[in-house]
Amino acid sequence: MPRPRKRGDAIAVMDFGGYSTRVFYQSTNPSSAPDSFVMEAPVGAVSQELAKSYTDGNLSSAAPENIAWVAVGSECRAVGYLASSQFNAHIGLTGLKYEDAVYKALAAIWVISCRLQLESKFSIELAVMLPPGELNDSQQFFELLSHALKSYETPTGCLKVKLGTRQAFQEGSGICAMHCQKLGEAFSKRAIAYMMVGYRNASVLISARGAVGKGKTSDLGMVRMTELVQERTSGYNAARLTAAIAKADFNNLSRRHLLPLTRARNLEQRQKEADQLIEAIKLARSDYAGMLTRWLTEVMPPDADELVFCGGTAEYLKPELRDYFSVYPQSWHGDIEVPQQLDCHGMGIRLADAYGAFCYFSSLFAEAVESQVPIEGKEVVSV
Repeated sequence: MPRPRKRGDAIAVMDFGGYSTRVFYQSTNPSSAPDSFVMEAPVGAVSQELAKSYTDGNLSSAAPENIAWVAVGSECRAVGYLASSQFNAHIGLTGLKYEDAVYKALAAIWVISCRLQLESKFSIELAVMLPPGELNDSQQFFELLSHALKSYETPTGCLKVKLGTRQAFQEGSGICAMHCQKLGEAFSKRAIAYMMVGYRNASVLISARGAVGKGKTSDLGMVRMTELVQERTSGYNAARLTAAIAKADFNNLSRRHLLPLTRARNLEQRQKEADQLIEAIKLARSDYAGMLTRWLTEVMPPDADELVFCGGTAEYLKPELRDYFSVYPQSWHGDIEVPQQLDCHGMGIRLADAYGAFCYFSSLFAEAVESQVPIEGKEVVSV
């Protein structure tokens, strides 16, 4: 039985999704319970003086995740809701995830310190989730983060944080770990493809008779369908359009879901515009499902014993994916159920991967650690 690792003051897992950052965390105090929060994805440059002007009067009334900014040296960034609501920051989809993820991690660690009422100096054990195509960047991410954590400014003052154990998981690893526990010995006898489809990326992680290798990534996340809608229309904000598409019942698309996006002033013209959007969404969904299923077929093992679909976009396309891959045994989200008390935003299955990774990562620091199949990833352990 492995020995538990030396624990810092807090343990956290962060999933830097294209649409939001999902964080599970826990104090290492034996009486503490896990908790979670979600932050919007935007990160925007701002002067520290301007950022302080928005937060100084709101520290006692606003949740910390809604007023987060961080400053490292002369570089200051608003993160999440503050960035989008006050500084017109947008979701960044073209760069590498780890580039903005450093600021997102700094902000999330500040939020954790507020929620756990930690002192200005503390230590944290951290795991992050990255697309398989960016897993090799994890070393650089942790080097940048570790350096910044030594001293950085926040709305409540300077934090000095020691980064203890750090690990990067590829997307889908949390689902894989929990699914392994469920299958037991059968996990080592099957070829399983974990198909994670989120907002920005689509990734496939393959377990071949218990050996989990490096996955494959494409840019075929939900944003690709949004782009296909934009190509058939004009002038719609990608984030608002994606949110409206996701919330609408595709089998019963109606004007009421899309009227808030329309720009015409005349009601009749707005209704016509909504009808055009509905038609564009239907065509885009068909095209997008075809692109995605073709790519998944190319990268999955032809002799797969089971396909495990994960992510909010996979759930959105469940009818198409279920029918296209009907010859294979399927499961959805590893049958993970996130406890209701850890899902205050009602995100449901979109939290499953991060929650699974948190269950695995936090178990490494338990007083008694049961033997588990390791998650494929990259790790650096501090001394």
